Amino acid sequence: MRGRRGYARPLDGTDRITARAEADELLIEAAKVVRSTDPYLAGHFPEVTLYPAIFLLDGIRQAVGAELHRSPALTAHLGPDGPDGTDSAEGEWLELGSLDSARVLRPMLEGDELRLLIRVSAGRPGALRAALDCRRGDGEQVAKMTVELVRGGTS
Repeated sequence: MRGRRGYARPLDGTDRITARAEADELLIEAAKVVRSTDPYLAGHFPEVTLYPAIFLLDGIRQAVGAELHRSPALTAHLGPDGPDGTDSAEGEWLELGSLDSARVLRPMLEGDELRLLIRVSAGRPGALRAALDCRRGDGEQVAKMTVELVRGGTS
């Protein structure tokens, strides 16, 4: 297609999401179960399904984009997205601006239910700061990351 960017269907970074806005932050809790049947995990690794930590980045991006409409202040902080200068945060397409820190503490294996606890706040002008605390269903922390998210155009 001329004039349109084509994107492959993104991986399902989350299975379910809940969120609430508090003061100047957005608090998101998302869940993802590691399944060997997920198409993007085929052969990752042959005898042990190991969830790549890089996939947590898309989980953050998808969850924040899906729930950003709950915080008009954070939506406004990103700046207008429409050609007429209006905001429409519903289903916001966000992209990774930077990865500020990342630490993987434990492997994420088949059957693990990952809880992505994401605290979103205003970052530099036009960007959001998202801090992830990722835990297994048993409460053990498996990863933590801090990223910057920016508008990515239309989905």
